[in-house]
Amino acid sequence: MSAIAFNRAIGPVAIDVVITERHESTLEIATNPIEAGADIADHAYMAPRVLVLDIADESAALTWQALRRLQESRVPFTVVSGLDVYTNLLIRNMSAERSADYGNILRNRIELQEVILVDTGQAAASDGGGSQKSERGGKAAPGSKGSRRSAVPASSRASGQATQDRAAQTVQRGDSVTKPVDAQRGSSLLFQIFGGT
Repeated sequence: MSAIAFNRAIGPVAIDVVITERHESTLEIATNPIEAGADIADHAYMAPRVLVLDIADESAALTWQALRRLQESRVPFTVVSGLDVYTNLLIRNMSAERSADYGNILRNRIELQEVILVDTGQAAASDGGGSQKSERGGKAAPGSKGSRRSAVPASSRASGQATQDRAAQTVQRGDSVTKPVDAQRGSSLLFQIFGGT
């Protein structure tokens, strides 16, 4: 039996042998039907990549438990394969096979899928604030009955340091900073041309 030369680690879990690798890279092409009956493509995007590994390992129970803990942790990891370097992978599926021939060896098929991570952003409303008006014709204050926006918490009323930091919008270690984006950027092309009428 020959093995594929690669890093022989799935995240932090070392394995003995990789029997096969299967790589999947898919371009999704979005189509819409038109009046004449044909589908037209309006855009395309890359689907998350998939790596399927058939592995064998001498420490059957230990390796299985380590891979299950990695799967349950939902922490993205990196795999160096024979064809590519995959970052931000999660274990989507694992299936182990036990038989009389392989009673002491773990034979396992592992499906790894790429996770596409993005930053979040905030866009100001096009009317400069909440879109609902109060009964008197003015804008409703954030957190009031006629507003769709939540009120900013007061740091003076916060009970603990973590709550005070959140109320003061202090960025904590490990937090992702949100970036304001132009309100027009998230709207469709037709909305940008014709407006909200």
